[in-house]
Amino acid sequence: MKGSYVLLIKLPEEQTITIGSRQGIYFPRGNYAYVGSAMGGFKSRLSHHFHGSKKRHWHIDYLLDKASIVGVILAEAEDRVECAIAQALSHQFDAIPGFGCSDCRCHSHLFFATDENQLKSRIMAALNSLGMKPRVVRAALKEREIKGW
Repeated sequence: MKGSYVLLIKLPEEQTITIGSRQGIYFPRGNYAYVGSAMGGFKSRLSHHFHGSKKRHWHIDYLLDKASIVGVILAEAEDRVECAIAQALSHQFDAIPGFGCSDCRCHSHLFFATDENQLKSRIMAALNSLGMKPRVVRAALKEREIKGW
């Protein structure tokens, strides 16, 4: 299975985090949605995100050192659709400018909301409006579900 995914992330306290060589970025306490691509398969990409000690490859790795994944929304696709998803979410949420989009022209691939339930429901609605059939994976089931892919 391959396609795009949205990590649902909770940051327990506000922080300024250095992302690679960039200056520190301020992150308010709250809920985040990170849009990523798994064209090589969900299993390997999500295993990377859930693995506790890892080499940092992407912007999201720096945030996940301080935050936790509370769920994942999968959108199976044969083509790259993460930018279409990010564009749709940019109309719904505040964004962290330049985050996770160094290889595309998007404004951001990381979005913020104070309400976790509103975040998830708006993402699901946005994916449905794009003609996708999203599937929610709870973080508590991550290891069992990832092994099955």
